[in-house]
This record gives sequence, C-alpha cells and structure tokens, in this order.
Amino acid sequence: MDECWLCKYNQTTDAKILTSYIVDNAGTMEPAQVASQVSLDLKMNFPDAEGTDADMCLKHIETHTLNPICRISSMLRALLRLNDELQATLRRLDEDGNTTIDPKLVETYLKVQAQIMSIYRQTETNKLMFSDR
Repeated sequence: MDECWLCKYNQTTDAKILTSYIVDNAGTMEPAQVASQVSLDLKMNFPDAEGTDADMCLKHIETHTLNPICRISSMLRALLRLNDELQATLRRLDEDGNTTIDPKLVETYLKVQAQIMSIYRQTETNKLMFSDR
C-alpha cells in the first residue's frame, strides 16, 4: 500500500507549499482537480516517490487533512450531494399514477437544508465555493 507523500513529508517546504495550495483552493475547485494538480507537481519534482498519484492526493484532501477549511468544504459538498439526492426522491408516483410526497423525506430534506445554511452562516464566506475574494 502506498504511503501518502503529503502526510509523510508534511513538514517539508514542498509539502507546505502544496498544502497551502490545497487550502487556498478547497472552496473554489473540485477536490479531484486540486488533487490532479498537486499530483502533477509531485510527480514532476519527485518522479520516483510513492504516494504521489492523484488518487492518494485526493484521499489526503478528503480524509487525511484536518484543516478546517478543507473539512468544511468536504462536509458542505457532501451535504449538497445529499440535498440533491433527497430532492430528486421527494416526489413519487403511487400505484394509481398520482404524485405523492414522502413526509419523512421532506423532514430530512429540510434538516439537510438547515445544516447547509448553518455552514454558510458560520463560515467565512470568502473561503467557500464561488466566492469573490
């Protein structure tokens, strides 16, 4: 199993620069795109190093790092995906072809909406997606 280069060398200048890039772009770029860019840089500067592939960099961004900006961005993205999935399943057709709404799903949907709004209210908006810096 590959080691995570960013974790293993986290105190080096190179790792600190890449970590700064990750944090600076956590709220404005997709994590996979950030991971791809970080991986390209690592492979260029450390061609034989383990744990520099895009998948490992993405794993680092999504699960290894505890930086609040990265974690909040990950949580927000997960809540937004859940929100979309819930919204898509709120309405169903019954056996007579009538549209019905599941009250439990509506309740869950509204709770997810509240969590999303809570994150937006409690977070520095300039660190979130689609913000003007």
